[in-house]
This record gives sequence, structure tokens and C-alpha cells, in this order.
Amino acid sequence: MKIFTAVEIDYNQFKILEILKKRRGYFLNNFVNATIDGLDYRDISSVSMNLDKIMNENKISRKNIITSINGSSVYSFNFFLPNMPESDLRIAVEYELKKLLPFPISQCAFDYIYIEKTDESGNSTLSITAFASKEDDIKNFKEIFDRSGIKIKSIECKTVSIYNNIRYINKNQTGHLLLCDIGDKSIKIVIILNNAVNFERTVDGLSLKNQNYDEASSLIADELKRTIDFYFAGKSLPSIDGIILTGIFSGKSGFDAKISEATAFRAYSVSILNLINSEKYSFYLSKKLKNRNIDEDYEFFKPLEEMWTTFGLIINR
Repeated sequence: MKIFTAVEIDYNQFKILEILKKRRGYFLNNFVNATIDGLDYRDISSVSMNLDKIMNENKISRKNIITSINGSSVYSFNFFLPNMPESDLRIAVEYELKKLLPFPISQCAFDYIYIEKTDESGNSTLSITAFASKEDDIKNFKEIFDRSGIKIKSIECKTVSIYNNIRYINKNQTGHLLLCDIGDKSIKIVIILNNAVNFERTVDGLSLKNQNYDEASSLIADELKRTIDFYFAGKSLPSIDGIILTGIFSGKSGFDAKISEATAFRAYSVSILNLINSEKYSFYLSKKLKNRNIDEDYEFFKPLEEMWTTFGLIINR
């Protein structure tokens, strides 16, 4: 058994999951979804003070802390490389990034995910999605945790979290799927084709919780249609199999039907509550929460609906 704690700082919102990983799967041990009104997420001192307070008040484990850096600090690139040993791949990815980055690679930290593809002739290539951030941005982000007395095990980006989640719910086979993760201030859209990240887009500057349901769903549908039109423009691609909706409206009855009607693609909502209630996935409540019934205590568990990407930080660990 191992405890992992995922921490996502999303503007003025702190999303924290404490998960026990066992052979049988993942067990939810504790969670916090807290919004601090007036908090400036760029104020390191204020953010770290609030993070430390939240961790202490909720008795959250500080072991194996995994977090994700703000999407505006992450550059992503897609490219192909010849199949090669893992020991050589990082060097090859670094070489490609040198040509793509708008700043010297000596000033950045990078990571990547990849899958192997074989063409009709039997030639094997690697489809790479690489992510890079300036070292100064990473340093400033880590300082939030350092000041809170927290040692970070790893820093991911939201796209990788989404990628992990899609593969988890589709048993490592994704087909051609679009995921739309809806936050109060932003919408993150990622399209995965044949297990590889094929496209991503972030829509910032929103305030969805201050809009009524019809206004918010209409805005989201418009952004999805705009994204899909741009994605397919001038390209020969297979049709999208479906749209996965997560975030602040994932528990709203009829939301997926509304998006399906507006986009003409099959859409369905997924939340952590769906995963816990479903018998298809190895995700359960731990003994600490086992005495609560999700249906009867819905208001207690409701904050989990917004924490899909937070859970993705822990999946496949």
C-alpha cells in the first residue's frame, strides 16, 4: 500500500486528493476542493500560506506529493522519431526541442509521452508529445510548496493528466476522443487519436460559475464547435468517436445531451463519482470514507465532480 497526494492549484482553487494505491486498485482516502476568494494565484507567499493551512486543517498526507503546473507555463509539441532504445530517446527528444522552442533549451525543463506506431510497410516510429517549461517558471511554482514545507515528488502538466485518465477509462485504448475539462476560469480541450495526443487548446478568461446553466453550456458548445472545425480544417482525419465532459457540469443531468445536440457528436460526462459508483473500474472509497453513502451524502462528495484532472495525476503510478 502506498499513499499518493495529488495537488492542483487552479487560479484561486485548491484541489487535493489523497489516494491509497493497493494491488486491487485506487482507494480515495481524503479530498479537499477549496476556493479562496480574492486569491491571486501569482502571489507565491499568499498561495503557499493558504496551501499549508488547507493541508493542516484537513490532515492531508504530505507523502508522495504530485502536482501540475499551470497550463500557460507549458509549451507542447508533437513530432515523430524513429524507434530507438529508451536510453537514446531523451537525447533525440532534446535535439528536436532545440529546433522548436522559442527559448534556449538550457533554460527549460522538459518531459514527454510517446507510443509506438507501425505503418503498412512494417516500419516502426514513435509518436512523441513533448512538454517544456522555463526553469524560472518551475522554480517559482516549486517555491509555493517549499514555503509550505512540502517536498514535491513530481510535477506534471494537465494534458498528461487528461491523457492518463482517458487511457484509464478506455483500458489503454483511446480511438479518437475529445476531452473537455471545464473549470470556472478556463476550459481545457485535448484530442487523442490512436493513444497519442493529437491536439490541445486552452480557453482562458472565463467565469462560468457566474453564468446561468444555459449561458454556460452554450458558451462551452460554441468553443467545442470552433475547436472541432479548426481541428478538421484541411485535414483527412477519421471522425471523432465521442466527447468526454469533465469538470463543473459533469454531475448536471442532461448536460451531455445538450452538448451532443449542439455539436452533433456523442458526448458523455465522467466524474470521480462515476468511477467510484461504477463496477467497471478499480476505484473505491477507503475505510476512512466507507461509512458514507455517495447517494445519501451527495453534497459531501459533490466537490469531487470537479477533480477529474487531479485524479489523473495519480493514475498509472
